[in-house]
Amino acid sequence: MPRPSSLPPRATPPAPTAAELRRAVGMFVLTWLSVYWTYGTTWAGGGMLSPFTDPEIASQSAQFAVALMTIFLAHELGHYLVARRHGMEQTLPLFLPFPMAFGTLGAIIRLRTLPPSRSALLEMGAAGPLAGFVVALVVMAIGLPGTEDAATPVITMAWPPPPPSGIWTLLAPVFEVLDGLLSAVWTPPPVPDGPVTLPLTIMANPPIMDLMGTVLLGAPPGRYASLSPLGFAAWAGCFLTAMNLLPIGQLDGGHVTNALAPTHARRLSLVALGLTFAGGFLTWPGWAFWSVLLFFLGATRSLPVHPTPPLTLRARLTAAAALVAFVSCFMPVPIDMEEVPLDQLDLRDEDGRPITADDIRAWRTEAAGGAGDDTSSTGREID
Repeated sequence: MPRPSSLPPRATPPAPTAAELRRAVGMFVLTWLSVYWTYGTTWAGGGMLSPFTDPEIASQSAQFAVALMTIFLAHELGHYLVARRHGMEQTLPLFLPFPMAFGTLGAIIRLRTLPPSRSALLEMGAAGPLAGFVVALVVMAIGLPGTEDAATPVITMAWPPPPPSGIWTLLAPVFEVLDGLLSAVWTPPPVPDGPVTLPLTIMANPPIMDLMGTVLLGAPPGRYASLSPLGFAAWAGCFLTAMNLLPIGQLDGGHVTNALAPTHARRLSLVALGLTFAGGFLTWPGWAFWSVLLFFLGATRSLPVHPTPPLTLRARLTAAAALVAFVSCFMPVPIDMEEVPLDQLDLRDEDGRPITADDIRAWRTEAAGGAGDDTSSTGREID
């Protein structure tokens, strides 16, 4: 990628061309569809086509996609508009679809001219996360009242479990042969004593969600609460805002740090990178992955900027606002895994009716061809 020019920025950056605008809009639409499909199939638990065939999942997916992409669009436009205000020439933001996690890798903007001052660099770097943070707060305020809290984890599943269909039916004989070959050469370890458990993904609350939940709901969302699509979009917005504000190199927080202390920014970036990597072993593995990715992408060095003139008062206040946004969104362990005994789960069918131990035993008996089943009524009967 070519480096930005070191020439002074234009007084009025040129408007994007029609081709650039079409490309940016096309990538935005593709990313919106990726977010829509990913939520419906991953987080709403639907099948491959359910976001397009199931009205309820389609509605939830649309709410999430509109909310999350609005947060991201505000973030990118914050960078873009403030950079233009300071006379920096740049490309339009190009959103990147990624049909995993939240459905996108965010967006990229390429600067064609360097920031003319420390204040310009700081305001450009902070404008994105601040704009996204404000929109995330609005989405959170709208979405939190739809939170469904629970004292125990609620698992919604298709009941009775549908039989394999399509390609899985055709491949069943192959799986049986492979299973027989594996059994001949490998003895599985004994089943450990104790209750059978199910791993659950637990999303921590960012501090601002604890505060807003207390104001709007009387208490923060609980550990096993189910957020509405809008609430989850706000959570994702906070999560990515905090990650972007880490004081590392070419992240938004790195630009802010570089503008505040240009002579020490490189060392501070490496220290922050090391602490993030260590956090992957002490708190959440995702921090280590993020730090390694940044290292290999060469994103540990911010944009070069002249140490003079000093920061303006507005730039200093912007830096303080960015710090508030970071503290409000940062979660040391944003995602955790918990092994929950099956007999402590609240199992429900798609209509919300409880699935009892008798339901499970009757289904197993029918699936076994009518043979008796003396399995106890605890959660251990589910394989």
